[in-house]
Amino acid sequence: MPELIPFRNFHYKEGKNNPKRLEELVAPPYDVITKEEELKLKSLDINNICHIILPESYDKAGIQLNEMINSEILTCGKKRCLCIYGIDYIKPDTGEKISRYGFVGLLKLVEIFPANDGVIPHEATFRKYTTDRLNLIQKTNANFSPLFMIYNGNGSAEKIIRKYIQNEPYLKVGDRDGFLHKTWEITNDGDLTAIQNIVKNNTIIIADGHHRYVTSLRHSKHGGCKYVMAIFIDFNDPGLIIYTSHRQIHKISIDTIQELEQKTNRYFEIEVLESYNDLKSLMENKKHIFGLYFKNKYIYLKLKEDIHSEDIIKGTHSKEWKNLDIPILHNILLEKCLDIQKEDISFIKDINIGIKNVDENTIKALFIVNPTTLEEVHTITHLGEIMPQKSTYFYPKPLSGLIIHKHTDKIE
Repeated sequence: MPELIPFRNFHYKEGKNNPKRLEELVAPPYDVITKEEELKLKSLDINNICHIILPESYDKAGIQLNEMINSEILTCGKKRCLCIYGIDYIKPDTGEKISRYGFVGLLKLVEIFPANDGVIPHEATFRKYTTDRLNLIQKTNANFSPLFMIYNGNGSAEKIIRKYIQNEPYLKVGDRDGFLHKTWEITNDGDLTAIQNIVKNNTIIIADGHHRYVTSLRHSKHGGCKYVMAIFIDFNDPGLIIYTSHRQIHKISIDTIQELEQKTNRYFEIEVLESYNDLKSLMENKKHIFGLYFKNKYIYLKLKEDIHSEDIIKGTHSKEWKNLDIPILHNILLEKCLDIQKEDISFIKDINIGIKNVDENTIKALFIVNPTTLEEVHTITHLGEIMPQKSTYFYPKPLSGLIIHKHTDKIE
């Protein structure tokens, strides 16, 4: 069963009661920072966390982290704690103001391929992406942002979370998107035990951070930390949102909408619409439906009712997996109907940028995909399967440097 322990979380001393100063020191997750943004963040302050998570060298990262701790640029409390992490943000697609809360602690590392001890992956990992993070953790023995975990706790942590968030946050800081990140520390023994029991009694799904999890597990087998810092968010939190990457097509063998209809009509109903808003309203909360922006037209594609994807998609995956939108899109629409090759597909999260890319002829077409649901992630992972590539994007992500776990013998 999953095991959670409290920890002595390091944070920027100057950031306490000074959100503006903290903005100069924290950063987005390392894998969403552009080179231009990296240079800007590093120029803000010599101790900006970017100097460590995207270092000149791994040795320098380890040396700088230790110097920041020894000089108390980074500090921690004397008592172990769990943290509540809240984000006030605006949903990009609706403009709705929303908040999301989870708790942060150290999760015991266990094998996940195959899944073991109640910790389940939902994505595959690729070794080339783990080498960089392995080098970093070997030199720092630290986590700089929490891995993203989800669980179906039926709101069991809500009462505890609500008790703490009535108080002023321990830390708070705005990010590049204008979202507000806030933390509170939990040291009460009863509350700590209650949250530990929630984790122990639930299956934990890795939502984001698979490569860092696998890296930490490899490191633990060679004398490193046996735990990894993670945030845990309940399925039932209304602020838990999943987005999906849309598919940009760089090369396609058709030139007209008429050809599109000819090649797809065996499997799909197709309708040309007047606007994106028309397409959006038809797609909303529906399955086996895709949008396409092609030749300056918005096109609606729906899998025909008499087509059973599990009979068409090859392989040993379950019926439930073969009925997901992404396998239908890739295996039937893109591959079988349009003969689009994998190397001619790229991924984008912002529909507006994708549409602009089509208009500017940077790409040939944009396939628009509905978000994956939490229920689908839960179903597929509990069948012991991995979700299709680029089918989930959990948003927004925790910051780097707001909460830091540095392994010491005092922790474990």
